[in-house]
Amino acid sequence: MENFVYHHPVKIIFGRGVLDQLGRELSSLGSRILLVYGQESIKKSGLYNTITTILEQAGIEYADFGSVQPNPLLSTARKGVEIARDSASTVILAVGGGSVIDVAKAISAGVLVEHDVWQFFAGRKTVRKALPLVTIPTVAGSGSEVNHGLVLTHDEKKLKFGFAHRHLYPRVCIADPSLTFSVDEAQTSYGCVDALCHCLEPFLTSQTKGIELQLRFLSSVATSLIEAAQGCLAEPRSESHRATMLWSSMMAMTPLATAGLGRVYHPLHILEHGLSAIYKIPHGAGLAALMKGWLSEYLEEFRTPISRWGEQVFGVTATPNDVQSETTIQALHHLLLALNCPTRLSDLGLKEKDLVLVAAHAAAQLRVRSIPGLDERRALTILKSSL
Repeated sequence: MENFVYHHPVKIIFGRGVLDQLGRELSSLGSRILLVYGQESIKKSGLYNTITTILEQAGIEYADFGSVQPNPLLSTARKGVEIARDSASTVILAVGGGSVIDVAKAISAGVLVEHDVWQFFAGRKTVRKALPLVTIPTVAGSGSEVNHGLVLTHDEKKLKFGFAHRHLYPRVCIADPSLTFSVDEAQTSYGCVDALCHCLEPFLTSQTKGIELQLRFLSSVATSLIEAAQGCLAEPRSESHRATMLWSSMMAMTPLATAGLGRVYHPLHILEHGLSAIYKIPHGAGLAALMKGWLSEYLEEFRTPISRWGEQVFGVTATPNDVQSETTIQALHHLLLALNCPTRLSDLGLKEKDLVLVAAHAAAQLRVRSIPGLDERRALTILKSSL
């Protein structure tokens, strides 16, 4: 096991009816709030009225910033920074899924600097401080509500980059699983795939020895995610399944998941970012479509951890090792089919001519944050095998 510092400063308030604690938590942080949210669903569900009523009753002033789109854009974050400055907001409240919360994080850091927020993503500037952030997740999957990472797409350059910084951890996450009841089948499945990949990628890429606890933790979270997602598809308003889905996705993206693993990498995420940046494909759908091609390309490098994943997550015990690893890849493929996810890029309407741009996008990311064994040529190979 590698030396590590475990620091997770997020206060998580989890369960049915916990929204009634929002006013008290916000009041302890400040009295001028920027309320960040997504499209019209928050208003149709009545959640917007519930939250604004809580703010008004607590005597909290708020500025409104809605219409954050999926696969959020840099221009959206820039606009949010302007509104936060104009309203003299001192706290950011994000209500929604990963896209909303990522934009809120960019605003919380961007409002306190004179340079453009994209400088953080390009690796030219680091975060020195940020406004306090409170999150209310309405979709399970990204784990952004409890972690310190974010991803945005540059409008003009069509580059989807991410970064993480300890100052971007939310102060408080108020998580009521019932707020995810209305998440549709596709979003539920894609959220599962996203969180699952955040378990799978460190499981496969860590080279550290003596990490039995962490590997079992990752595989256990993955198993819970799969069971919960299947349960949510069968019973969309099951509080038990939705709670497990939400909590498991949070656990997949906390520092606990990778503590002691040393350097871990997310090559599948690097590959997918080009799909959602250039072609506006849902992130989880892109991950699913690339899964088999990516694992097949990395099979020789990852054969042993793939076999172990298969044993711990899917109960695959076939021997020898080569049979076990290949059976595991098939088990993942069948899971994606059961979740009604795309399993090929052609399922998403892509053609071979589209893949060069996606590979070039991966190369642009790798110039900022390199991944051993992955370059533009290999990215294109994986993309073609995933078609």
